[in-house]
Amino acid sequence: MQRATPTPASTGAATAVALFAAAALVGCLAARFPPFAEALPPAASDAAFIVAGCALGATGAAEAHLPRGTVGPTWMRVRAAPRLAMALGVSFGTTVIAQLLGISLGPVDPTFPAGAPPGVNTLWFFVFTLGFVGIGMMSAPSLLLPVLHPPARWLRRLALPLGVAILGGVFGALGAAFRTALTAPAVIELVAAGKAFCEANSQLVTAALLIATLAPLIFPGRPTDAGEDDDDA
Repeated sequence: MQRATPTPASTGAATAVALFAAAALVGCLAARFPPFAEALPPAASDAAFIVAGCALGATGAAEAHLPRGTVGPTWMRVRAAPRLAMALGVSFGTTVIAQLLGISLGPVDPTFPAGAPPGVNTLWFFVFTLGFVGIGMMSAPSLLLPVLHPPARWLRRLALPLGVAILGGVFGALGAAFRTALTAPAVIELVAAGKAFCEANSQLVTAALLIATLAPLIFPGRPTDAGEDDDDA
């Protein structure tokens, strides 16, 4: 199914949704900032997972209403606003995982390690969460659109607000389920085992993170033909 020709009003509305989702995801990342996280009530910390899920779902629904380019890999064809939101969503997920497992990218550590000055820890936290967003805008569309786009493609036959509400609600529920799963005993044991593995193989983990971070720059994706349907993304 080819995308309907967008109007300036529909394009502007979808772009606004994606930008609002990006702003919400920045707030979710701020909730993972250790000094803030310690001061927040548990309900607020839990809500960040729901908001992040809602924002990603809304971004997927909005992106389906936006025109794409016809040449280049996926990240080049997708509009900047949804790419930004998706990159911030990936950053939120990787920050949660890195904090759970105690993973850092060399000195770039989002966990606020003891012994480092608060200013240094703050710098490295925001380098880890926001500093790599530019690279994330290259990798996040290929990572997330295979999940977001199939339901968004079906929902775009509906009005944009309805599609955003439905897909945002579904992914918000998934965010809540993920947060709940983190408290399950089996998952806690798995996280402890993963943390022990990361501590015992820190150089291997750092190398893997570097490869995952730099791969989009080295291998930006397969160029697409100008006449290719955008729905296979």
